[in-house]
Amino acid sequence: MDSLVKIDGKPIEKLIEVISNAIGTLYEPRQLVRIARAEAEAERIKAIEGAKTKALLANDEGRYAELTAIEKRVVAKELKRQNNINNVVTIASQSLKEEKEVSSEPVNPDWATRFFDIAQDISDETMQDLWGRILAGEVKQPQSYSLRTLDVLRNITSEEAQLFEEIANYTLYSGNYFIFNGASNKLEHFGIAYYKIAQLIEAGLIQSGSTVSHHFYVQNGQTTTHYMSYGNLLIKIEQPISMADLSLPIYILSTMGREIYQLLKSEPNYEYLSLIAQYIKKKDKDLKVFYTPILEIEPNGDIQYDNDAFVEL
Repeated sequence: MDSLVKIDGKPIEKLIEVISNAIGTLYEPRQLVRIARAEAEAERIKAIEGAKTKALLANDEGRYAELTAIEKRVVAKELKRQNNINNVVTIASQSLKEEKEVSSEPVNPDWATRFFDIAQDISDETMQDLWGRILAGEVKQPQSYSLRTLDVLRNITSEEAQLFEEIANYTLYSGNYFIFNGASNKLEHFGIAYYKIAQLIEAGLIQSGSTVSHHFYVQNGQTTTHYMSYGNLLIKIEQPISMADLSLPIYILSTMGREIYQLLKSEPNYEYLSLIAQYIKKKDKDLKVFYTPILEIEPNGDIQYDNDAFVEL
């Protein structure tokens, strides 16, 4: 496991380093919103200025006016891009201020370059917030977000992002991140309609294909205990010997969906949890379902909880 850097200003310092390496110029942290114009664009504007001078000396007013219009368009575009980057960086810095520690592992420079190439053209506030949190997440723990995820995200609309956040609030975890797909007529009560799932499949956030099942098996011919998490809750299922196979119909989040899900803070819906419990308890009268608050999730993934605090559903 890589070493960790404490919060004493280091997360912000690491963020500044990532930005500076990606854009090829020094990031100015004074207000955490200033980044110098990229060198390539400065050279482009310099070339336009040179051409304007030549047109002026040649008394070519038409050419001079044309170059002036081009220069204004280039500057306007770059100012907009600069503002987009500033907004994303500000959101990332605010997220990192809340962190107690970040990985000392450096962010891959190719990843950072690709990130800013895309982020500079993100103007929607909802999407800027998402990209800012992705940048903070990658600074905190490199390799959290793949290049493929960045490419998928660049084509996602703010409406699709908001829809995913809405649906992802019903995501459970047990080896895979998934959404329950049983009792479909009742799931619409929670806003989990198939047309929404279809939109997220098309956006690349939920795996395509027909519905699959998550299986729980009895082990060693005895009552078997299974665990899965839902938001800040730990779910415990006690599967009796009489029930050799317990399955849940589910939709599985894609790799991109899983990575983005890590950015979200879901609030457990106890009515939804009760629906799942009712669904699986119909399979066997001796099957039991419980839940308890998660106290802490350790860096290695181990979950800390109070075994005496389980409540039966």
